[in-house]
Amino acid sequence: MAEHAVPRAPHGAFTYPAYRGTVAEQQPPELHRTSTVENGPFCAARCTCGWRGPARRARSKARDDAAGHVAQPPM
Repeated sequence: MAEHAVPRAPHGAFTYPAYRGTVAEQQPPELHRTSTVENGPFCAARCTCGWRGPARRARSKARDDAAGHVAQPPM
């Protein structure tokens, strides 16, 4: 009786279709995506993580707030 051989990738990982999708893949940490939103004479920076910067009259300051938020190390 012949044994059923499970195909393996060159590095030894299972490639058999039954094994695909059964183990949760690690996702890279969510990147902070910032944008600026204008409300009347004010501009504020916002991020996809929920962070919001203060309202500014100068767009350049709102962009600086966003850049500072992205540069912060994660807590």
